[in-house]
Amino acid sequence: MVKALVVCRAGVGSSMLLQTKIEQICAKRGYKIEVSHGKLDDLVGFDGDVIVTMSDLASEIEGKFPHVVSIFDITNEEEIGQKMGEFINAYDGMPSAADDKARVDVFLGIMQEQVKAFIDSIDYDSITAAKRLIQDAEAKGGRLHVTGIGKPGHVSGYAASLFSSTGTPTYELHGTECVHGSAGQVVPGDVVIAISNSGNTSELKATVTCLKGNGVKIISLTGNPDSWLAKEGDVTLIAGVKEEGDPMNKPPRASIIVEILMLQSLSILLQEDFGLDPKQYVKWHPGGSLGASIREGK
Repeated sequence: MVKALVVCRAGVGSSMLLQTKIEQICAKRGYKIEVSHGKLDDLVGFDGDVIVTMSDLASEIEGKFPHVVSIFDITNEEEIGQKMGEFINAYDGMPSAADDKARVDVFLGIMQEQVKAFIDSIDYDSITAAKRLIQDAEAKGGRLHVTGIGKPGHVSGYAASLFSSTGTPTYELHGTECVHGSAGQVVPGDVVIAISNSGNTSELKATVTCLKGNGVKIISLTGNPDSWLAKEGDVTLIAGVKEEGDPMNKPPRASIIVEILMLQSLSILLQEDFGLDPKQYVKWHPGGSLGASIREGK
């Protein structure tokens, strides 16, 4: 059954009249619908299917609620019947809230399984080896960079920011621009974390080959221990999944989560060895609620 809320600015008068009209027309046409009325403020917390309102208010609601039916003349039964019929007929093909919950639950269940399997399989010695490679480079004046292609490229930006804010200055290196001149940001002795779930991405192969030719050490982060990238790394971190979370098993979801968890694990070791405390952290992160919470001793 469709659940509809009819709203006007004050919640009386127009919305009450339109509610009555909708109930009468839908009853005649055999539409199963539950209709209530209210004011604009009643939109907050409404968990039904459709908002019905007058056309002069529709622009204030559209974009804030998925389904809005706009009525120009609240006395025009033909207009009301046509527009409500169009929505209800379309709604019959829409997944219900219960259907949506079931699909999300399947996804979250897969994520839980994949993250647990990843945690159970972590090679802690490899994380320590990665930490030491970075620290050895820093001790000799080297720097850390992170790169990736596609979604892992976005992960590299987050990782560079996280490492930098917790004691390890780090630079994001664009995964494809590297071979078009951006390799100039690295110097011999630097370390680059290269991220690829498959470990066989052609663009990243070119980037890693270029970087190694410039005297850079590589930490490979991949989900495929048999991949080209895994074999090219001076240190290799394995963060793989069998299922991404949807029926196609292609768009990266679970693989991105475990890549981030691996990088966060490495960042914890570097942060704690650095000896980061709130006094230093707030110098690097003075902004926002986080910075304010440290200054206020929270």
